[in-house]
Amino acid sequence: MNGSRLPAQIGSVRLLDPLGEGGMALVFRGEDRFRAGAFCAVKLLRPEVHRDADLVRRFLREGDVLTRLSHPGLVEIFSFGTCGVWPYLVMELLPGGSLKGCRGEAPAVLVRRLIPVCGALSVAHGAGVVHRDLKPSNLLFAADGRLKVTDFGVCYWEGEEGRTRATRSQMVVGTLGYMAPEQHGDPRRVDGRCDVYALGAILFEFTTGQAYAQVQLPPAAVRPGFPPRLAGLIMRALQPDPAKRLPDMESVGQELSHWLESAEAAGWGEEPLPGFSAQEREMATVAGPRRDQEPEVRLAPYLDALATGPVGVRRSAGEGLVAAARPGDSGWLEGALGRAPEGARFALARALGKVGEAGSLGLLLALLEDPFAQREAAEAVADVALRTGQVEAARRDLGEPGLGAPWRWSARAALGDEAWSRALAAEWPRLTAPFRVQALEACRRLPGPLRSGVKSATADATGQARVVWETL
Repeated sequence: MNGSRLPAQIGSVRLLDPLGEGGMALVFRGEDRFRAGAFCAVKLLRPEVHRDADLVRRFLREGDVLTRLSHPGLVEIFSFGTCGVWPYLVMELLPGGSLKGCRGEAPAVLVRRLIPVCGALSVAHGAGVVHRDLKPSNLLFAADGRLKVTDFGVCYWEGEEGRTRATRSQMVVGTLGYMAPEQHGDPRRVDGRCDVYALGAILFEFTTGQAYAQVQLPPAAVRPGFPPRLAGLIMRALQPDPAKRLPDMESVGQELSHWLESAEAAGWGEEPLPGFSAQEREMATVAGPRRDQEPEVRLAPYLDALATGPVGVRRSAGEGLVAAARPGDSGWLEGALGRAPEGARFALARALGKVGEAGSLGLLLALLEDPFAQREAAEAVADVALRTGQVEAARRDLGEPGLGAPWRWSARAALGDEAWSRALAAEWPRLTAPFRVQALEACRRLPGPLRSGVKSATADATGQARVVWETL
């Protein structure tokens, strides 16, 4: 070990047998020589990184942070510091293994385990500490069966002076598969909602058998028979936009508790979901993608949410449906459009715009009379026409005298409707500010020569319209 001899003892703690090792640290079982049977875990920073001051500081800050926090769901730190050249943490021994062994458990069993974790992280967040690397291997069982949060080495601590030295803005902090989207930016600009995302990813993976980062599907599309209410909760924790996510760990814990009460009252939830094999339980904690699913399995859950969910859920489900649509799905989407409620048609139109074929145009044109989906239908007509070579016909179908209806503007611009661009130049002086913004946003889709002509004719744009004009 680069000539560094392991210490035989740290304070009153004797090092016994090794428990494990990782890229940064070695872990040993320890015993207090003054208290027989008082076992603990001793974590030592590997000698290869002793000279990296930032890594040493990150390692020791875990002890500093956790000694300031108190919750039965947080690992307890007894002492920390350096012994010779060895930075160390002396902490409680957690001999029960990690959450990794719980893959495929019944949803109610897993939720019961994770509710205290929500409480522990809520306490940490309340103290200004964000974990940032929550994952199954950092959730360990104590001897009494309690699950505890460990490994705060890369946490963000608002109260720490000079914290920019511990985490540089160029670093990516977290573990792929459990990282919230915002963690791919400056890791110092996150809050507790990134831990909410990670817990949602853990719940998704351990109840369905698939990693959400790999499949990007609702739980029921991966594991038939998934509890609907729990599925909605998980998807709200996994919203890519932090503002749309469940707001904090306290909310997550409360909602999980409410779901658990309803599951127990119904007398179910204690059995693994159907079809979970022993092999799936033993898979690595980041599963491979599922690319062989039929549209019915892959898209129907989004359609169900569009038909039954509140406004916010329908909006997210619509985005999910479009993202999950693939080439070859047009037949299924066309059939779904015929039986879908009015609140779902906008999303089906957008999905057909993405993957629809020439045969989809008739259905989309019929939607131009539907006030709930006419804008999305017009834009889908343009997208399908451009992809299938039906531009002239679509231009005639969408054309109107002058500027026409604002909901057609984006589609007409995409189709290169020269009459529309001339009408815009003529009507520009009389348009109100909101319509100016909307018109210029549509102009982004004009072909190059037409876009240049409109930009010259609208050069007097001001305010928000000027901001859009600058992007033309």
